[in-house]
Order: sequence, then C-alpha cells, then structure tokens
Amino acid sequence: MNRRGWNQLTGGLLLIGVGVYFILQQMGVIDLNLGHLISTYWPVILIWVGLQGFMSRPKHGGAMWGSIVPLIIGLFFLGRNLDMVDFSFGDLVKYALPVILIGYGLSVIFKPKNHQPPSPPKHYKREEDKRVNDIPEVPQAPKMESSLDEMFERTFGKKKDREKDSRPEQEEFIIHEQHHHKAHHKYDHKEYRERKESWNDHGWNHGDTINKSAFIGDVHMGNEYFTLKPTNISQFIGDTVLDLTKAQIPYGETKINISAFIGDVKVFVPNDSDLGVYVQTSSFIGDMSVLGQTRSGFMSSAGMESPHYREAGKKLRINVSVFIGDVKVNKVG
Repeated sequence: MNRRGWNQLTGGLLLIGVGVYFILQQMGVIDLNLGHLISTYWPVILIWVGLQGFMSRPKHGGAMWGSIVPLIIGLFFLGRNLDMVDFSFGDLVKYALPVILIGYGLSVIFKPKNHQPPSPPKHYKREEDKRVNDIPEVPQAPKMESSLDEMFERTFGKKKDREKDSRPEQEEFIIHEQHHHKAHHKYDHKEYRERKESWNDHGWNHGDTINKSAFIGDVHMGNEYFTLKPTNISQFIGDTVLDLTKAQIPYGETKINISAFIGDVKVFVPNDSDLGVYVQTSSFIGDMSVLGQTRSGFMSSAGMESPHYREAGKKLRINVSVFIGDVKVNKVG
C-alpha cells in the first residue's frame, strides 16, 4: 500500500469512527466523555505517524528509525493508559537503546553496496567516439597464388589426404581420453556420494560429534529417534529446539553446546531417574526457565543441576549462550 492509499484509508476510518461515536452518543447506547476518550487514546496519533512512515516505503535507514521511534513510544503510552504495561518509560529506554544499537548494526551489515564504477565525463566520451570513428577501415588483402603451395602438395600430398591418414590415430586418442574421463568421473561421483551421506539437514557429523549451524532460520533436532552424541549447535538469527525425549542417551557424560545471537532456545529433557542434568546458561537480554527455576533481566546467568547428578549413570552437561532471547531447559514426562 502506498502513502496515498494509507492516508485515504486512515482518514476514512477516522471519519467513520467519529460519526459512529456521535450516533451512539445521541441514541444513548454509550456514555463516554469526549475529553476522556482523547486523553486515553491520544498515543494513536504517534502510532499513526509511525505506520505512515512504514507505508511510504523508505529506502534508507534514517527514515526507518524515524518511523520506529514514534511507533514504539505510541504503543508504550497507549499500553500505560489502558493498564496493559506496568513498567516505566525509563525501563523502556533501558531496553530500547541496546535494541536500537543491534538493529543499526544489522542494517550496516546487510546494507547493499554499490560497486558500479563512476561514469566518465561526457566530453571524454565524445572525444573517444570521435577518435574511433576517424580510424579508416583496413582494406582486405587480395588472395595471391603461390608456387610454394604446389611444391608442398607434390611433396607431402594434399590436405584432405593428410587428414584422412591421421584420422585413425585421432579416433584412437579420443576413445582413450573418453575411457579415462569416464573412470575418473565415476571415482569423483562415488567420493561425492560418500561425503554427502555424512551431511545432515543443517550440519554435519565429524566422528563422534554432531555439529549443526544456521545463519537465518530455525533449527529443530529430535523429531525422530536418534542416538545422542556430543553436540554443537550454532545459530545467528532463529529459534533452536532440541528434543531429547526420543534420544538414546549413552552412559557417561554427554556435552551439548548451544549458542545463538537472536532467538529462543528450548531443550526438552526426558524425566529419567537414571539421568542427571547440569545446565549452564547465560543471556544478555531475555528470560530463563531452567529445571523449574526462572530468571529475567539483563546479563543473566545460571548454573543448575538436577538432584543426584553426580551419582547418575547418564549425565547431560548443557551449555546455552544467547545474546537476545529466552532460554528454556525443562524435563518432560
């Protein structure tokens, strides 16, 4: 939707809303004070300004942030007026500044670069075209008969006869090259197939370790039955879900490392009496729910272990590191 269509839509809805309000007021259906209505819903104006900036489709980051700021402030004050938000404006600023820095950093990273070289001046183009057009055409050289060609043909034969004599040797060489290329291609295809079988959907297996990584997107592991090995999961933007209820957990200690920049991390652990779980988590911004304990705020970290962890035959050591996102590691079953 362009800016003109957005203005028409919002203007029409505003007039319709005012008309419906006065009709219901005259009919006695509602009993609302206009002053109270304006004092409560005045942040809608800021929200409208922010949405109008988005509808205009800005092409640079400054216009985008100029739309986000009034939108966030309007939503905050509207939530305060409707008793839907219980934190202060100072808390909003405390959370908003790091988010703005992160968003600006991401916009710098993903900003497209213009690699087009600058065009030369117009007067330079005209002089260059003029010099090219002034170059005279080279006349074609006349075909000359030489007696040396006749002497060469009498000595070595004609060109067609030489090609006919050398054709069997060329065909034998081509057949040999095709056989060699076919055998080499068969070996490369077999090696590629063996390498491909060791890859998973989002990662690869290296010996006794499972490695998974994703740049943008979600990572899900544990939809089917599998044998658990030491696992490393790395995520940039997206959620990570690790379901261990269908995993065959070996005896001894198994380490699981999960790191994410922006996204939630959820780990489901089976409620087994012979399984001990130790969880070490850290998060810059986000809530934590680890083995029934919850924490929230800035720069949170927690280290918790299940009862009788040291005496358990099967042990899980889970390390989760998240910059922005929630962390949940709980037992299921």
